[in-house]
Parts: sequence; C-alpha cells; structure tokens
Amino acid sequence: MRKYIYIIFIALTFSSTGCKKFLNIVPTDNLSGNNFWQTKKDVEGFTNGLYASLKNKLSGGFITLADMRSSPIATTEGTYGNLLATNSLRTLQTIAATPTQWNGSAYVSQWTVGWNWSNMTRWKPFYDIISSANLLYERLDDVPTGVLSNEELKRYKAEAVFVRNLCYLFLVRLYGDVPYYTNALNTSPLGRTPMLEVLNKCIADVNAVKADLPWVYIDPSLIGVRAMRGGAIALLMHLNMWAAGFDSENNKVRYYNQVKDLGIEIDNAKDYSLLPYTVEDNKRIFKGKTRESLFELYQSFNNGEKFSVYSNVGYVLSHYPYLGALTFTTSRGYYQKTWMDKLYNDALPDARKDLWFENRTANNNTFQFKKFANVYVSGTTVQNDDDLIIFRLSDAYLLAAEANAEIGDDVEAKRFLNKVRQRAVATDIVSTGVELKKDIYLERVRELMGEGHYYYDLVRTKKLCDPDFCPYPVSVAAFNAGAWTWPIDQSALTENPNMTLNNYWR
Repeated sequence: MRKYIYIIFIALTFSSTGCKKFLNIVPTDNLSGNNFWQTKKDVEGFTNGLYASLKNKLSGGFITLADMRSSPIATTEGTYGNLLATNSLRTLQTIAATPTQWNGSAYVSQWTVGWNWSNMTRWKPFYDIISSANLLYERLDDVPTGVLSNEELKRYKAEAVFVRNLCYLFLVRLYGDVPYYTNALNTSPLGRTPMLEVLNKCIADVNAVKADLPWVYIDPSLIGVRAMRGGAIALLMHLNMWAAGFDSENNKVRYYNQVKDLGIEIDNAKDYSLLPYTVEDNKRIFKGKTRESLFELYQSFNNGEKFSVYSNVGYVLSHYPYLGALTFTTSRGYYQKTWMDKLYNDALPDARKDLWFENRTANNNTFQFKKFANVYVSGTTVQNDDDLIIFRLSDAYLLAAEANAEIGDDVEAKRFLNKVRQRAVATDIVSTGVELKKDIYLERVRELMGEGHYYYDLVRTKKLCDPDFCPYPVSVAAFNAGAWTWPIDQSALTENPNMTLNNYWR
C-alpha cells in the first residue's frame, strides 16, 4: 500500500492575508500537475485532512471563548474569565504579551498555554484552511476521467466550498472586514474586503453548490462530520443573519426572506429531526452523528482522538464527576443567578432545567453545567468525550423563527420557536411583536448555551449594547468603532503593505 503525505495547510506564508510563498506537497510518489490525484483514495485523503485541519483550529478553546466573552459567568479561572466577561481585551492583550510562566526552557505568557487566548487574534490558520479548500476545489478538475462519478465530483467541490465559507463566517464574526479570495495559489498581498461584500460572496458561493451535497450519508460514520445539505442550509442562515445585522434597513428584509425560505427547506427535509430531551438522548445529541446534527467536529477517546479540555465550556462550569479529578469538587465558574432567573421560571416546566444543571441558582461554585455529559476516565481525571456541535437543527429552527419575526410573520415565527420548546417540554410562547423577538433571542440563549453562539448573537442583534441582555454592555459609539471585534495580531502586517489592523484594539 502506498503511503501518502498530505500537507493540508500547504505550508504557505500567507503574511496573514495574501499568499507569498507556497510549497505544495501531495502524494509522495511524484503526483503533480495533471496527475495531482490519481485515485478516489487520494481525493478522500486530502478531503479528510481538510476537515482535520478545521478540527485542529476549533477544538482548542475557540468555541468556548464565544460563550465566555461579555457573558454572565463569574469565574475563578484567574483574571482571564473576568477580563473576557467585561470585554477588557486591552488588558488581556497586555497579559498575553507578558512572559511570566516558565515552560521548561523559556518564559512565556500564561495565555499562550492552556486557553491560548492569543490564538483568537491570529487569522492565518483559517486562511491556511481556506487555501487548502480552494486547492481541493480547483484540482478536482485535474482528476483523471472515470476516477470520480459526476455526482462525486460535485460533492467534493461542494464540501470544499462549505469548509472555506464556514471559515469566512468565523473570520467576519471575529474581525469584521477580512481578506477574501477563492483562487488556490494566491500570491498577491491582499487588503481587507468590506464585511458585507465578503458575506454576500459567501452566500452566492454556498447557494451555487448546496444542492450538490447529500441530505445525509449512507455511511453513518460520516453523518454530521462531513458537509451535508442541512449543514449548508445552516451556514447560509448564519451568513444571512449576520449580514442582516450590519446591512442597511432597506436591505435587511432580503436576508430575512432568504432565511425564511431556508427554514421551510430544512423543515421539509425528512432526514433531520429533533431528539427528545431525555438523559440518554441528550447524551446521543452531543456525542454526535444523530438526525439532529447538521455539522460537528468528531472526537472519540476510544479511537485515540480527543480535544483539549479547553474545547468545552464545561471545563469552567463543571466539576467532578462530570469533569476533573476526584478532588475537583467545585466548578471554576458559574452562571449568575440573575441570569438563570431570566432564562428559567421555577414555576414553569422545562426539561433543560434539571437535565443540564445542578444547583442552577446557587450563585457559587457548586453550580454544575451538565449539558455535555459524555465523559471518560483518563488516569484519575474525568474528561469530556462529546463532539463539538457547530450546527444542529434547533439552531436552524430558531434562526428561522427570528427571521420570520423580523418580517412580521409572528405565526410562522412561533411555529419554529415552539418546535424547540415543545421538545424541551416547555410551555408554548404566545407573545407577538417586540416581545416575541425577545422571547426568540432568550430561547437561543437557553437552547444553545455552551455551543459557541452566545457572543455572536449578542453582536449581530446589537444586544451587546443593551444592559437588559448583556451584563457588561459596550456603548453604541464603542460598538461602531469596533469594540465587538477581536484584536488582530501584529503578524498580519508582516510583508503586507495593504493590511490594516482593528484600530479599536491597538
């Protein structure tokens, strides 16, 4: 059997924007040019490597930080958690730049290990993945005739498009305006493309290939972990809703109508459904590959694959026996009681109250977040074994509810909203107008807690400026100046005269 080495990041010097130098290493037996890939196995190997690169970027705390920034979490996790909660990123930058911790050979910043906050400021890994996706898309046309069926060729191309546009969604959420390109070997030093232009190009890109993805895979091991049509629909919903949050009032309706149509499309799909919220089914949902999953990142202790402990917000909000060592008897943080009371009424039913929480309103470190309950024992320590869910069906339903409410179709908005609530055995929402929009937002907070949506929902709805929804709001002036973004690392300027940073954080 031939051995292949796939370098998915293409070993490119991107200068954090344009690609300056390239080293393309493909199968070791001299496959290049028109012979870039000779067999379906070659294509599959490169494609699997593309997803592995995405997993590597997102599984080290990236998702968790979206639930901690500007959040109602009180934490004893050093000063880190409190600086995130209060949006004090300038102070966090200073700490991240100060070498105070000995790693055995040199002093490093305490935030370049563990949570590695500084990774949030570096966009190059996303562009490495985008470049690999672009390469996959272009070089598929060089695969010899007959190696792939027409259907397979279109699917692999659609997977490449899905991955690159998922990366662009994350990039605009983090930084606003970002460089945009789709050619495989870009050598130009690029400037930053306006965010709305990027979003609209992404929407067109995904729309063009969405139908080339399967609703579901016959092979159960691929469900959710490879791009499916439901995942593309969810991605399009998020791209449209982010654009609606920043475009002019005259243009918002166009995005909302697209999300409304996408909601109908996924609601009519027979391959997806919500699982009941029971103890066992909750474990199935977050272990992954269920009918509810639209896209996820896979881990399995049994197969020797595991994420960093920082990949899951449960690392802050849980303790033994859900996480940690036997002596780890209190959590590092907790959701504040005032926030829990805003989300849940003790007098009203909701299966999530007991399923996901222990000491929900304790307002101290006896609080437990049990949502992600699949665990394994490694030595004397309990670690999480859940997949990282990027998109699932309830997320799509709630985006559809929000879009319908924004265009005044309260009946359809409540239909989608109450699908999610009925699964949780919660009382149907009957509100209308402004109150309905508020109810939909709070349902997203409840339903998607810990799944990496909290901060981005605050931003795109501008609730980051509203003290009713954000415990540490930013002013409208600061928001408009870029306080909602993440800082961009100085390395983005290297050898690139066309690049600028986010000035708010300089």
